[in-house]
Amino acid sequence: MKKKIFLPILSGAILLLTGCVDDTSMFSEPESIRSYETDSQIMAQFVEIDMVSGAYVLNPDKKVTATDHIFNLSREELMKVSQINRDRFLNEMEAVNSQLSVMRRSGLTSAFIYSTLFTNMVIDGDDSDSFRMSKLPQESFTRGTAASLQLEYGKINSVDFHSGADMVMNINAHSRSSFYFAQVTLGDRVDADAEVIIISGVKSLFPDRSYRFTVPAVLDSHKKISGITLLGNGNLTVSISQ
Repeated sequence: MKKKIFLPILSGAILLLTGCVDDTSMFSEPESIRSYETDSQIMAQFVEIDMVSGAYVLNPDKKVTATDHIFNLSREELMKVSQINRDRFLNEMEAVNSQLSVMRRSGLTSAFIYSTLFTNMVIDGDDSDSFRMSKLPQESFTRGTAASLQLEYGKINSVDFHSGADMVMNINAHSRSSFYFAQVTLGDRVDADAEVIIISGVKSLFPDRSYRFTVPAVLDSHKKISGITLLGNGNLTVSISQ
């Protein structure tokens, strides 16, 4: 906010004297505030996954580039983030973390997919079942697509398809928000929600991810996948390859 200086008018002589004072610090313009889009991309570089709590955290000590070990210019940019943009970013992150906490406590999730700006990982939600999921090194479309599903905010979509027990899930997360959180369920005609997969992440430069997974043999070949975006502005696409 620009400072306003109020000076009492005592006499013409005093006005002349005060008019000669050149205190530029009193009239200096505040630094311009960057857009939220710019600040959020800077903060996203410092987002990590806490393996103990299973939550997203902002680590200001993270070395983003190799030169940060010497000059730490990335941290300097982080310190320039405005408080308004920082609070908005952290509030979005906390909303996702709250949902993750609920799903962890429920014990109903087969796998959690986490994505940061440059990396992604899978955490098994239940070690006792036969559902297994692991990330693939890159986007995988080596086999025919059995199903494609668009996840929308607040709306459940579903599609039926035929497949064996071994499949590949390709995720395209072109989110317009800083963070997103979605739920996908996979089953058959007897139990449509046999497996629950939680997909979450921060808006990334690399939105396409692939994962290999195996479902229990008790599920028949006629399968059904359903999904909904619960947090985030933007549609996610999930496709199944055999």
